[in-house]
Amino acid sequence: MNERLEEMNTALEELTHVMVLVCECGDLDCSEQIEMSPSNYEEIRSDPALFAVTPGHETAGVEEVVRRAGGFDVVRKAAVLPMRLAEATDPRS
Repeated sequence: MNERLEEMNTALEELTHVMVLVCECGDLDCSEQIEMSPSNYEEIRSDPALFAVTPGHETAGVEEVVRRAGGFDVVRKAAVLPMRLAEATDPRS
């Protein structure tokens, strides 16, 4: 979803230098919003196993929090199967 929102954010980031994303947790019904700079998002998503989530939205046994930032956490898929799935479905690959 965030890849599609990126187009809309591109226009706004020139004014605000911030983009709004939807939490990338495993809950398909989650619609929590996260704000961050476009460069920060690009840095996170340059690794297909890293995702930005709302604090507390990590899934125990599947993800580990690797960084806490202002308003969001960065998680890495830790279990082998979820990591392979994330890599295989990464639209940036």
